[in-house]
Amino acid sequence: MIAAVVAVTATVAGVGLVTSGGSDQAVVTRIVDGDTFEATLDGRSTTVRLLNIDTPETVDPDSTVQCLGPEAAARLAALIPVGSTVDLSYDDERVDGWGRTLAGVHDTGGRLVNAELAREGLGTAMVVGGNDRYLDEVTEAQEEARAAGRGLYATTVSCTVPAQVERARGTVAGLAQRSSSPSSDPAQLDAAGREAVDALTVLAGLDADFRAHRAGVAWAVLSELDRARLTGVLDTASDDARTLQVRFSEQASTARESQRLAAEQAERDRVAREEAARAEAAAEQAARDAAAEQRRPAAAPAPAPVAPAAAPAGGGCDPNYTPCVPLSATDLDCGDLSGGPFRVVGTDRHRLDADSDGIGCESQG
Repeated sequence: MIAAVVAVTATVAGVGLVTSGGSDQAVVTRIVDGDTFEATLDGRSTTVRLLNIDTPETVDPDSTVQCLGPEAAARLAALIPVGSTVDLSYDDERVDGWGRTLAGVHDTGGRLVNAELAREGLGTAMVVGGNDRYLDEVTEAQEEARAAGRGLYATTVSCTVPAQVERARGTVAGLAQRSSSPSSDPAQLDAAGREAVDALTVLAGLDADFRAHRAGVAWAVLSELDRARLTGVLDTASDDARTLQVRFSEQASTARESQRLAAEQAERDRVAREEAARAEAAAEQAARDAAAEQRRPAAAPAPAPVAPAAAPAGGGCDPNYTPCVPLSATDLDCGDLSGGPFRVVGTDRHRLDADSDGIGCESQG
């Protein structure tokens, strides 16, 4: 079981002094990183490397600062502050190839600092050479961190692998929720489709990292079960993201068609409104015209038709009147004429039209 949990196993050749356990007291003088500190031991300065625990790098010139590396160093500084006295306990190999003292470190309260770091999820159990004295304690502490989701197992710490997987899964879940109540705006649906593509890119990158067995403590803390569970989450999220990409594309096409149909209907409605407005205006004008016609006075009755007078025997008719008024060298009055009335069509030389309405001798009608 221990072999399955240990994330990093290494053998260092050329190890220095070999002892059979033992312990010393030392005074902490400087914290180097999460698993290394400097101390004064028997009046001399030494660098102490904690046994059976590996924390994220912060000072390796060949490595970037790793996830939770600064936090591990800060926690070590809190557990064994500079100036505090610690107990150093040793295993078979006491000094490594870099001259560092390899030790289990107990603080003033008797706690095994190596295990405390693992318990908070700030490191992974490891064994170098034959030094496995504290491996079980560190491994058990690491299992506590795994079960509680602490430190490098937390989904709430952005740089951890579980957090990266959860963030990618959450992105896809959010897109799925949006697709269940899609926007009517094609531009927003297109943007959601692009987000699905971006999510696929992130998921593919994480999947590649798992397959490549990335180095670093953030990856080393993951057991085979952790890896299987997390890659399963990635696979499901990737399938969902691909489905969502297609769905958003279809929804965008549907939204565009709806917009086109709505625009056509709006144009038909506009034309209908204009035609209705014109019809209403025409009806109002017709009503105004009818009212004006009712207010106009009635026209005067047409004059009675003028009966033609018989042409005088043996004489001509005066061309200024109709019907015939006989030609006369003397002035004629209405009483001199038979028939009538007479329409004046020329010059009223006999002054028959007394009221100048174009009709003479009207009383004879």
